Amino acid sequence: MEIKNNIMSLLRETVLDFVQGYFNKIQAKLKDGLTISDLREELSYWGSLTIPPDTAYENVYFYKYDDGSGYALEFELWVGNQRSDITLSCEAIIDENDNILSFTIENLHVL
Repeated sequence: MEIKNNIMSLLRETVLDFVQGYFNKIQAKLKDGLTISDLREELSYWGSLTIPPDTAYENVYFYKYDDGSGYALEFELWVGNQRSDITLSCEAIIDENDNILSFTIENLHVL
């Protein structure tokens, strides 16, 4: 499904931004009410984020909205080259032609 591949590309880009500490790029993707300081605080309890292997992206949880307006997705970030309990929650809003209208970071939390 092409739309999921496109969303996955945005997720990979976002994860890389976290690993590299590009908080200025992350800022533009934050849901209203979520701040960089919120993210930094949550991340401060963990070691260094590392780039996940390609196989890690096979475990992205996609939740399609019943009204067809988009997807919620969750991905477990990697710390010290191991999957962690830190979960990145994002949302992709799409139009009727499967164009991505927005991709936002909804939350960063521990599961």
